[in-house]
Amino acid sequence: MPISKETMQAIIREYGGFELSDEELDLVQPEVDGYLEAMAGTANLDLSDVMSSRLLRVAEGGGENA
Repeated sequence: MPISKETMQAIIREYGGFELSDEELDLVQPEVDGYLEAMAGTANLDLSDVMSSRLLRVAEGGGENA
């Protein structure tokens, strides 16, 4: 689903970005739409066999396993 220019401007303001003109938004619109389409494609991925990265622990302390 395409994102409106008004929504993009609101997101840019929320994150403290540079204000873009309508012409500049037209230039980035295809990239944003492509990103949203790619993310929508991940909604149906079966990740049941993928270990969550939140379960991984880093060996700290500079020992053998660090």
